Amino acid sequence: MSVTDRKTHFATRNQIAERLEIQPEWLDRVRRIFPVKWPTSYLDLATSPSSAIARMGTPLPEEWASDEGDLIDPVGDLQQRSLPFVVRKHTDRIIVLVTKSCHFYCRFCFRRDEPPSGAISESDWQALLGYLNVNPEIKEVILSGGDPLTLSDSRLCLMGEQLQTRTQVETWRIHTRAPVHFPARVTQSLISQISQYLPLRVVTHYNSVSEITDESARISKMWQSVGVPYLNQAVLLRSVNDDSTQQVQLWDRLVDMGVSGHYLHHPDRVNGNARFRLTLKQGLSLVTKARLNSVNIPRYVIDLPDGTGKVDVSQLDDLGEGWYGYQHPNGRLTRFKDIDSRSLRG
Repeated sequence: MSVTDRKTHFATRNQIAERLEIQPEWLDRVRRIFPVKWPTSYLDLATSPSSAIARMGTPLPEEWASDEGDLIDPVGDLQQRSLPFVVRKHTDRIIVLVTKSCHFYCRFCFRRDEPPSGAISESDWQALLGYLNVNPEIKEVILSGGDPLTLSDSRLCLMGEQLQTRTQVETWRIHTRAPVHFPARVTQSLISQISQYLPLRVVTHYNSVSEITDESARISKMWQSVGVPYLNQAVLLRSVNDDSTQQVQLWDRLVDMGVSGHYLHHPDRVNGNARFRLTLKQGLSLVTKARLNSVNIPRYVIDLPDGTGKVDVSQLDDLGEGWYGYQHPNGRLTRFKDIDSRSLRG
């Protein structure tokens, strides 16, 4: 798909403002702080300003108001940067932020404090290859961002080829929301090309059953046709999908379509996403109820704020007065305070 072709797939300023029932001038203002971008096919799914899809993408003034539950580094991501674009929380795998651009900018994004930018530079990519070669214990590279599928087919193929021929990496993974936001990007040509290198897994991100379309089924079948495991991770979001029935519908529909459950994330508390948060007790109660009606609900996890990684919310110790703890297998203790339910915004 050429750059010109891609431009025709995105809604104009006035189309976005009309569908979301906000002023075009407001869009001009907020775009200078955190982008607003809507593929036309995805905007068409936002059937009203109160729909789940509209809620995930409508910029509101409260995004720039501080909240007592905000964390500067909500998942300890910045503490684990081996290189400026590499997150390493585990011995055997790394996350590589190959871009900070997306087809759509989720208002709950936990990396929204990092300014969007284009693709990783060639010099930085070469530095990554060197890093992998002096750390042969790293067996998996996870391409993230931003959205890796904002890169060209040729760039993605070159990455796959170089990981295979110039490092000791054994598998790679791509985290992308393009199948949800911009399904036109996911072509048979792309899938055929990038599946020819190291064993690949693809993790996408459907949050609501309203995001699932005929295109979703098409894309799932294409991944299945080349034997690439295709998984989904979602975020539990207040006023979007915080209902046990909705969770059952989402995960059952995905599994029927051939998409395996990966994680259901507790929302990360980055500045600007307070309206999407719920407490750990609220989330665990909802998930427990959903599991009574579906075996397809995946692990409900929280990415711990000290950078030690994801753990099941059910494994946290309730220490009282809003405090929680987790005893790691190596003896390390993580301790943190949850948000106060009385502070939740409507």
